[in-house]
Amino acid sequence: MDTGRSLTSRSHTKRADRLRSDDGLSEVIGFILIIAIIMIFLSLWMVYVVPAEGRQQEIEHMNYVRNWFTQYKITADSLWVNHDDDTKELTGMTFSNSIVLGSQGAATQAGGLFLPVMSPVGSTGAIEVVSVAAEGGGVERIRISNGVDSIEESLVRLEFISNNNYWVQQSYYYQMGGVFLRQQTGTVARIAPLISFYDIGQDRIRADIVFLKIDAGGQSGISGQGPVRVDTTLRNVIDEEILPSPPGAEPVIELILSDNNAAKGWRNILKERGAPDPVLANNVITIDLDEDDEIQFRYANFSISKQSVATLVD
Repeated sequence: MDTGRSLTSRSHTKRADRLRSDDGLSEVIGFILIIAIIMIFLSLWMVYVVPAEGRQQEIEHMNYVRNWFTQYKITADSLWVNHDDDTKELTGMTFSNSIVLGSQGAATQAGGLFLPVMSPVGSTGAIEVVSVAAEGGGVERIRISNGVDSIEESLVRLEFISNNNYWVQQSYYYQMGGVFLRQQTGTVARIAPLISFYDIGQDRIRADIVFLKIDAGGQSGISGQGPVRVDTTLRNVIDEEILPSPPGAEPVIELILSDNNAAKGWRNILKERGAPDPVLANNVITIDLDEDDEIQFRYANFSISKQSVATLVD
């Protein structure tokens, strides 16, 4: 009898030990499954949610850059348009604009449970005043001539260049009073430059050109993610002149651009501005006017300086 009870007791003890072992194994398996589910969730979040959020932030930032250049153009135009040639009242006037170079990204996200890895990486950008090299030599420029004399001026840019992580790379630049968007698919004029063509009667055309010149004062570009202050000063405005045309001479306007996309962007906007048959060849746009047509021009000279603005990020 005692032997039977002993065997039964040992059997119950082994069964209890086995149950406790199974319970422990179940807990380990359950924990591993929970970790696996969390990892799957994090993987899906990083593959789909983070890029989508980053793309949206960069799209919004590029829209902000577009609006910044639009406002910049309006302010710059207001200076030279309202400049009094007699009193020189606005000569030396400076206006300041701040532009944020990057989308900020994870720098603006909350801390604590929000891991940086679960937030999109902020984009960066650069802003500079630059004379872009033309493919045939020299820099981008515009030339007007009357068959005897010619005037040639550089087409300097104030340009923002993106360094996006999730959205297409885009550049906005201000050139000769116009705002252009450059990306891989081509270049388009968002706002027309300061050149137009109109009928002055008797089957004659006048080309009206403002040579908007920009001097960077030897400064290099600034890149990063934070804000940069851009100070623009109106140096002077020169009165309108008519390019004299000798008898029998036909005025010509030429734009020498950096690449085919830039040239196409300029040609398209020149057509919209009334240019008669602009011809594009080898990144050079040529507009041949008739003998009786006129070219009227004036100068608006600006200087631009840039400075990083210190900010405090919590």
